[in-house]
Amino acid sequence: MAIKPEDNKVLTGSGPDTPMGKMLRQYWAPAIRSDALERDGPPLRVMLFGQKFVAFRGTDGRAGFIDEACPHRGVSLALARNEENGLRCIFHGWKIEVSGAVVDAPCEPEARRENFCKHIRVSRYAVREASGVVWVFLGDGPAPQFPDFEFNTLPPENVCIRRALVPYNWVQGVEAHIDSSHVAFLHSGFLTKNKDRLETATADNLAAMMVDKTPRFETEVTPYGLKESALRNMGEGKTYARIREIVLPFYTFIPGPEEGPYGGRMSVPIDDETSAEWYVLYSPDRPLSEIDISSLFSGTSSDPDNFAANMGSEANLWDQDRSAMKGGHFSGLTKNLSFEDFIVQASMGSRIDRSKEQLGSSDAIIVKVRRMLLEAAQSMAEGHGARWTSGFSYKFIRARSVTYEASRNWREFSPALGSFPASPEPADAVTK
Repeated sequence: MAIKPEDNKVLTGSGPDTPMGKMLRQYWAPAIRSDALERDGPPLRVMLFGQKFVAFRGTDGRAGFIDEACPHRGVSLALARNEENGLRCIFHGWKIEVSGAVVDAPCEPEARRENFCKHIRVSRYAVREASGVVWVFLGDGPAPQFPDFEFNTLPPENVCIRRALVPYNWVQGVEAHIDSSHVAFLHSGFLTKNKDRLETATADNLAAMMVDKTPRFETEVTPYGLKESALRNMGEGKTYARIREIVLPFYTFIPGPEEGPYGGRMSVPIDDETSAEWYVLYSPDRPLSEIDISSLFSGTSSDPDNFAANMGSEANLWDQDRSAMKGGHFSGLTKNLSFEDFIVQASMGSRIDRSKEQLGSSDAIIVKVRRMLLEAAQSMAEGHGARWTSGFSYKFIRARSVTYEASRNWREFSPALGSFPASPEPADAVTK
């Protein structure tokens, strides 16, 4: 059933004073690509969870992530000088070091300057760099274990991560990635007419979904969220299972060919009407090939910080090609398979009113995830800790697709929950 308008407001809120926004800040989030930051180069504005920040790289190579407003008088630090491992405000010369601490206030008398700086209240955020991404933790207190997913432990040549900026709420992105039933319809053009644009193993893996367009869904709650299997009858006593890993609140791992490459998605709020769709492609055993990467990103913008820059807009119906539709392409959205997901979500509006939906049985996973997110936000509002932060190791999470004898169970082909050991990594200290 559809959710109430007041629940939808809670579900989609991401600001610092909203229940969901407070919860989301208790998780590490990708903020900006590492390559976007230059040593001693210009600080870059980053909007995340409805707040304004700047990211920069210091002289020694460390990445800094701080509030955009100078703690003195609120001048934008996007205008600041980047010098000697810190940003110096151009208004009165206050300097904020990479760690976020104020280390100089030259307008103050020299005798009391050092002590003055120590007493300035600043927000300081934990920062990590992994897989070419700057990750941040914006919450209060100690940070949880870092999401050292398999892709965050591999050599750079084995991983490709790009970001798309899209005009819709982050929950719409999550819902698109966990909805397996749409694939045989929305994406059928790329699985038939444009199959040659995909790497062979990937194309064959996706094409299996065309055999049975009404999958049966089974789910299993995990310490990190959900494990979901979309089960399709392949005939001749065979079942095809796509076992998706949903790592709440905003990570999804997409089943791919057994030999790889593998894929992940991260749908992160920029504000309540805009989100960043981070697309991850990786192979544990070998460097990614050009065809691996082009299978995912062919037809997209060459800008890795916004590969959806050429997606089109509502004004031109996102460049939908009606002649291609007549020629057999189901959606007529021919640039890129991922763009099909982005466009249908954008077409709903920037923050859809879910109370008006009329749902069916294939939406069970959508309903379940919404309920889990709302319950987690409510739990935090009542003073409990954040869910999905302990009791497992991120390194062992991998989506799978497999075809097997129908008499067997899909759980045999996915790691049992007991094989996900808790990470021994100590928490990062954070002060606010």
